[in-house]
Amino acid sequence: MKVLRGIPVSPGIAIAPVIVTGNQVEAPPERAISKAEVDSEIARFDDAVQQACELLDREIQRFDSDLQISRQVLESHRNMARDPMMREEVVKSISSGLFTAETAVSRVIRTYLRRFAEMDSPYIAERAQDLRDIERHLLEILLGKLPARLDNLDEEKVVIALNLTPAQTTALDTSKVKGFAIEIGGRTSHTAIVARALRIPAVVGVKNIVEEFSGASQVILDGFTGNVVVDPDEKTLEEYREKASISETYYQELIQEVRFPAETIDGYTIHIAANIELPEEIHTAIEWGAEGVGLYRTEFLFDRGLPDEEKQFRTYRSAIGHLGDLPLVVRVMDLGADKVVPGVTGHEEQNPFLGCRSLRLLTEMPEIFHTQIRAVLRASVHGNIRLMFPMVSQIDEVRHMKEFVEKIKGELRDEGEKFDENLSIGVMMEVPSAALIAGQIAREVDFFSIGTNDLIQYTLAVDRVNERVAHLYQPCHPAVLRLILMIIEAARDARISVSICGEMCSEPIYAIVLLGLGLRSFSVSPVAIPTIKKICRQITMKDAAETAAKCLEFKTADECEEYLQVATKGWLANAW
Repeated sequence: MKVLRGIPVSPGIAIAPVIVTGNQVEAPPERAISKAEVDSEIARFDDAVQQACELLDREIQRFDSDLQISRQVLESHRNMARDPMMREEVVKSISSGLFTAETAVSRVIRTYLRRFAEMDSPYIAERAQDLRDIERHLLEILLGKLPARLDNLDEEKVVIALNLTPAQTTALDTSKVKGFAIEIGGRTSHTAIVARALRIPAVVGVKNIVEEFSGASQVILDGFTGNVVVDPDEKTLEEYREKASISETYYQELIQEVRFPAETIDGYTIHIAANIELPEEIHTAIEWGAEGVGLYRTEFLFDRGLPDEEKQFRTYRSAIGHLGDLPLVVRVMDLGADKVVPGVTGHEEQNPFLGCRSLRLLTEMPEIFHTQIRAVLRASVHGNIRLMFPMVSQIDEVRHMKEFVEKIKGELRDEGEKFDENLSIGVMMEVPSAALIAGQIAREVDFFSIGTNDLIQYTLAVDRVNERVAHLYQPCHPAVLRLILMIIEAARDARISVSICGEMCSEPIYAIVLLGLGLRSFSVSPVAIPTIKKICRQITMKDAAETAAKCLEFKTADECEEYLQVATKGWLANAW
């Protein structure tokens, strides 16, 4: 028995024999063609694009409005395959380089991928996966190597692969495929998003998983923890069978839970919204009980360059259309650090997380922010939009930001464009310096959103993706809890709203502490919403406040964690 670890992206337990699918298609060795063959190779490429789009169209038609997110993902891949810029470069490679169609496709896409790899960005790496999927679609057709289908299996299986494209994922026979584990991908990859929409337990980012399972007969896949157990022993099987039974019951209870309000036993109502990357995720968020979008990460719009104002306007208006009267908090693009966009952010900085990122780019590239804020303002007349700026570290940045927005409002008035004159403006509180002057900042804005991911990282000087110091990334560190409390109290004193949108509030054990510190508004990943709702319904605010007060007394994070494991055991047992 061996336990592999990956990233859990879709909850659930799967226990079944494995099916290992090899899904890497490599272009053959480069072969020179004659000038007389150029036209026929270009025609082969165009035909492959047409076939790929027809295949994607057939998959798109399989899904109704309940799986709109899956349709949108496949549509984006179809549009990418048809991209005229990519065709121009492939045709040039064939005609000028005298390469075969398959070689030209691979060379062009691999050039893009090398540029992305140089950026050393996890965010871009996940977006680059879409390009790999398109490459594979085209090479499979050009080389006549279509993969084995996974939609007509004879028995229940867990799929193991280097990767699954969103199209392959949507085509899975969910009555037979109990889950999948792959080596490639991250939490925000398209495949992960589709898995959550289809409610298939899934784990991604498992190193060397295909090699590990080449001779395995059975697997346990834990979509809650990210563990993948190769050839489990009988004791482990029994433990996970029980956990699978409990989790299935729990899952059914969660589905029922979304109908109820997030209200504590003593009558306090908690507002729970969703964090999203794509407008298509809104459908899933609402399905899981979201009361709006508390964090719309707009960086995805910039993953293939700089979108113009009209494209952004249409995107924001579409998002509002899914929400009705519910709020949509649009975070201004948080570029830099691990989110690199060609032509916008550089990768030459020695420490990009402390460099020119997020709001700091405003002074260097005001035209990019200008376009985005115009689009948000124009969309604001169509629904309940709020604008939020990230990475604030000092009061001057807030004032500069507000002046910038007012200038754009003036432009729109002069042009006769309508917008919400009273658009709410808020800031992410994720830098210790901002927390320490939260009272001053609160008098300048309409709301706060606490970004615990960066707040913890910067407070403790810990890179949250560095395995060597991961043990030092401690949400319950006394310094972190005190800074969060300072932000909450400053918002309360200034009578502005305060929410929290970091991963910390998705963890039930920490959610109790955050409630006790005074938070009444959470924004979490869509699949975490029912759990946090259920936690709220298990406790009184008095109990949460007493728990938080005790946590503030401890000198170390370890002491706090040990206390919470005991103090919250009863509530968590009823909610998990």
